[in-house]
Amino acid sequence: MGEVWECTDLRLKRQVALKFIRPELLDSDDERQRFIRRFRREAAALAGVDHPHVATVHDAGEWKAMQYLVMQLVPGVATVADLVAEHGPLTVKAAAAAGAQIAAGLSAVHAAGLVHRDLKPHNIMVAPDGILKIIDFGLVAVPGATPTRLTAAGEDIGAPDYRAPEQEGGPYSHVDHRADLYSLGCVLHFMLTEKPPFTAPTAALVMLAHRNSAPPTFTSLRTDVPPELGDLLARLLAKHPDERPADAASVYSLLARHVPSSAPDASWASVPEAGMDVTRPFRFPSSPRPPAARVDDEVRERR
Repeated sequence: MGEVWECTDLRLKRQVALKFIRPELLDSDDERQRFIRRFRREAAALAGVDHPHVATVHDAGEWKAMQYLVMQLVPGVATVADLVAEHGPLTVKAAAAAGAQIAAGLSAVHAAGLVHRDLKPHNIMVAPDGILKIIDFGLVAVPGATPTRLTAAGEDIGAPDYRAPEQEGGPYSHVDHRADLYSLGCVLHFMLTEKPPFTAPTAALVMLAHRNSAPPTFTSLRTDVPPELGDLLARLLAKHPDERPADAASVYSLLARHVPSSAPDASWASVPEAGMDVTRPFRFPSSPRPPAARVDDEVRERR
């Protein structure tokens, strides 16, 4: 339903990402209005979050019956899913560095009173310099707010491979920021093993597994994962929200123990490029970045 294009802001002479909904692709007026409300909610949610690991919103509006969102352009077109597909399972330090960046971004999202509800590898962009940014807030929720129907009856919310059990109803059906922490645990599992914690032939069986099945222990999957990191993953994937870490900041602190140490005397550009090295922001936290490559085309489709 939506498209994202790489464009040039002619007034400010900068590259931006332009996201919009094509109304002719929606089947009915009800569906159109529902997607427009979801789209506008995404714009409002993102506009209130200012963090290096969350994509920035520059503008929003409507043009020729099309809702649009002007966002920060993340260099390159890679996601965490692409990173793992290209390089295979990440090292422990790389997975911890990526997870820490995601947790830092989630801390800002949650501080704004929002729950992402659809965190997954395809919704996390990876810039060439290793910076991760959370995107796609179309399913964002505001805990405690008056409920607003943004989905049709029976329509799924979030990717089932990375969805918290409480998002499926059941005894723990209250969804708050800890649902995103569960999804982060699933993403960490994916980065370390190339697959989500539960796989099954159908989405319904995957959902049942999230609700009823214990995830495999990491000692049986990778011998190089430290016990304390395995314990954190087990807590993130706890069925009951109360058994998970209290907040994203706590998760960041635990993951930060496993990231590479900084090298203040080294230049960012002094180390050969390794291709989207997600540990670089921790190894060179204040080093000047190399110049970004210029983009000549005014408009390019992103996906």
